[in-house]
Amino acid sequence: MTVLERAFTTALHVRDGRILFGALLPWGTEAQVMDRGRLVVESFQRGALAGVDPARVPLTARHPRDGETLPIGVTVELRDEADALHGAWRVSATAIGDEVLELARDAVPLGLSVGFMEVPGGSRWLSRDRVVRTKAALDHVAVVRVPAYAGAGVVGVRAGGRPAVGVPLATLARRWR
Repeated sequence: MTVLERAFTTALHVRDGRILFGALLPWGTEAQVMDRGRLVVESFQRGALAGVDPARVPLTARHPRDGETLPIGVTVELRDEADALHGAWRVSATAIGDEVLELARDAVPLGLSVGFMEVPGGSRWLSRDRVVRTKAALDHVAVVRVPAYAGAGVVGVRAGGRPAVGVPLATLARRWR
């Protein structure tokens, strides 16, 4: 089975800790990507990565090219929200992990890239060069410099422990009306 890779980025907010967090995959956002040697326009339908066990999804500093590439951390949270699949990743205290955290703390733009495998019936081809992914198996998440998808990526770094449940600003604004 072939592992396909997709990436994207956004603005960065910095906090202390070893947990990177942000939007992993924006729903319905189109990106030009290579698929089996040809350029196609791809998007993901909301819920395409449902049922993933976060503890089984490694964080890598680059997309693995073979079985020898070590991860730099692990996924600790995945949340399906209206705009995107959001997540949090615990970064291990390794040389590369520390380097990635330092870049994040310095507000260097960092993208997130999904490595996934197609599943039978999980790709809806609209034309020869347009596809909507309706179901896929998440293999890994990579921190990258140049992302494929616009509008999401690493948002910041926070301390460990159970992630706090955030309330979107629009929800807070409605509560104060």
